[in-house]
Amino acid sequence: MFEFRLWALLTEQSRGSLHVFLPLTDRGIDALVHRLSDGKYISVQAKGRSTLDDGEVHLVVWAESLRDDNALLVSGLIIDGGLGPTMLVIPEGDFKRLAEASHDGDRPIYSARFGMRPQQRSRFYDFLVPTERLAERFGISPTVAAAQLVAERPMWRSDVGFLGEAKVTLLLAEAGDLNLFRPFPDLETAELVALQMDSRRAVGIQVKTRSIDASHSATTVNIRALSFRPAPSTYFVILAWLRDEDRFHGDCLLIPSVEFRDVCQPEEVNGQLKFEWDPMTQVRSRLLRYRTPLSALRLEILSRLRG
Repeated sequence: MFEFRLWALLTEQSRGSLHVFLPLTDRGIDALVHRLSDGKYISVQAKGRSTLDDGEVHLVVWAESLRDDNALLVSGLIIDGGLGPTMLVIPEGDFKRLAEASHDGDRPIYSARFGMRPQQRSRFYDFLVPTERLAERFGISPTVAAAQLVAERPMWRSDVGFLGEAKVTLLLAEAGDLNLFRPFPDLETAELVALQMDSRRAVGIQVKTRSIDASHSATTVNIRALSFRPAPSTYFVILAWLRDEDRFHGDCLLIPSVEFRDVCQPEEVNGQLKFEWDPMTQVRSRLLRYRTPLSALRLEILSRLRG
């Protein structure tokens, strides 16, 4: 409950400037928050409490779960209909420096306390923020939030589009050192994020799937220009579904979003960026450099995450 109230609050306060991605598997990070203003992905651990202990939130965290000193630990109190008036927003490295270290049996833990009316004598005072100003701790000022225009995204998705997303998710999930996240809600270009567990680098992926057959092998790939936000950390993966054979074509396109406009038609058509693709031909074209065997997609994504 605390997590979803937190994600909704960040989305509301930032007017969509902070876009929340939730993990498909629990591997220590509760969410990646994508700051659209500069493309940065912020790892977040959320720790909520429903009661106060002597007027304070009492927070206990397993030491082994604090693996990324730059990730933000966000804690607060659940109250009827919302969250308490004060939130703790602190990098994990600072939390380990300020919290009390002890053991629960043979497992090391960190514990901390903070009240809803912060006092300067609290060692966590610099990391406590009024709940109504939570987004500011994620780098979004009220001015930026007020100016942010969030493009509407089409709600309908075809079955073949879902197949494409599921295929890419499965391919990347087979890499044991990747943690995958889906957006909440779906507001931007990236609809899947892969976080490399060692480097803590992340890339966002937009999956496009087009259905073709032997007599109609050419297809149009298009996106809405209004919702297109290119960034060095965002890529397009474009798949072809062979409807005559009920399978995917062996090759896909892997296109950096910052190069996407270069392969499209010069002019927008009805608010769309688009280009033609024929996966059945090997004729040289501006798309040839992006052509990637589907079996090699996971390694290609990993190479970008590892720099």
